[in-house]
Amino acid sequence: MPNVASRATLAASLAVLAIVLCTPAPPAGASTLAETPYMGWDTYFALGGNYSEATILRQASELISLGLQKRGYRYVWLDVGWWHGTRGASGEITVSPSQWPHGLAWLTRTLHAAGFLVGLYTDAGPNGCGGAGQGSYGHYQQDVNTFAEWGFDAVKVDFCGGAEYHLSPAAAYSEFHQAIEHNASHRSMLLSICNFLQPEQYGEGRPPLGESAFASYSFGPSVGNSWRTDTDVGLPGKVPFADVLRNMDADAAAPQAAGPGHWNDPDYLAPGQGMSAAQFRSQLSMWAMLAAPLMVSENLTKINAASLAALQNSEVIAVDQDPAGVQGTLLSTAGNGQVWVKPLLGGSRAVALLNRGSGTVRIETSASAVGMPPVSSYSLRNLWTHTTSSTHGSISAEVPADGTVLLRVSS
Repeated sequence: MPNVASRATLAASLAVLAIVLCTPAPPAGASTLAETPYMGWDTYFALGGNYSEATILRQASELISLGLQKRGYRYVWLDVGWWHGTRGASGEITVSPSQWPHGLAWLTRTLHAAGFLVGLYTDAGPNGCGGAGQGSYGHYQQDVNTFAEWGFDAVKVDFCGGAEYHLSPAAAYSEFHQAIEHNASHRSMLLSICNFLQPEQYGEGRPPLGESAFASYSFGPSVGNSWRTDTDVGLPGKVPFADVLRNMDADAAAPQAAGPGHWNDPDYLAPGQGMSAAQFRSQLSMWAMLAAPLMVSENLTKINAASLAALQNSEVIAVDQDPAGVQGTLLSTAGNGQVWVKPLLGGSRAVALLNRGSGTVRIETSASAVGMPPVSSYSLRNLWTHTTSSTHGSISAEVPADGTVLLRVSS
């Protein structure tokens, strides 16, 4: 072991490797990346840009010990902060030996052995959202070759530097996609497109609508596995429920673009970032209805019981991961109450009764309205209370403020 490795690093790595002995390796050889929306954990809301090898290994250990990995949260993603923009004489990325004492190839090997997939961050421009030099512009193929050689399975490409450098999102992400397709290691890597820009964010026509997040669905499916559909859902420690609803609405604008291998992305799940327990359950419910990537960004050593229980809910996860790959859509609105519907494989429907208001409302629909065939009785499975009832056709509930009743309707 190198002398620079800390006791914390060694302890964390041993904890991960110890669990490997009873953790099955991920299946290999999948023909399509993200056939269902990918799931995992990301550093951004959880840790900001301040983390290290030991920190990542500790969070990975928590994903296993809290039962999240076995429920599908398999990506461990290094967001902004893993690299500070330094390059060697030949342009190759160099990283801090104090932050990564064993190197990033060692980190991916360790996490792969524990059953994880691993992602990291860059920017389409020369700089990144974390500061100068933290982007890949002018080095797309070189950097992708490096990421592949290190063993990474996914890359998030931001657009702070891309906007600063006046790049075309469609052209830049297409070029980055080609770099992945032709990487020297022939490694498959998922591409997360993160053009978060709103129209005219930087002034009149900068960017125009066609270069904002609202237009990424038009090119995203052909070059990426997911694309952001709005600006960030918040800041570390401050994710307002109003912004969750805003991102949900933007994500819902182009459901036809989503499907196996390519998904609309309304941003990260944010437990512990300022929302109430009911608001976070609503975020998770609606992200599942939208067939969105389920990337958790919270310090798992501090996660509260309500948030953990929500993330562990296999019935809600199953709605997001339904193999049909259909994004749910808004069916009706009455006051602050909304009915959303998502067709599921086999003919059932997921139905979300969402209350966007500050007081309890009664939300109503029917089995025929959500697309069920006419039969004498329907089964209603409440995916949060884990209870089952029957109905001749009416579907209704008293839904508390900011709450969501999530149902599976079957004939």
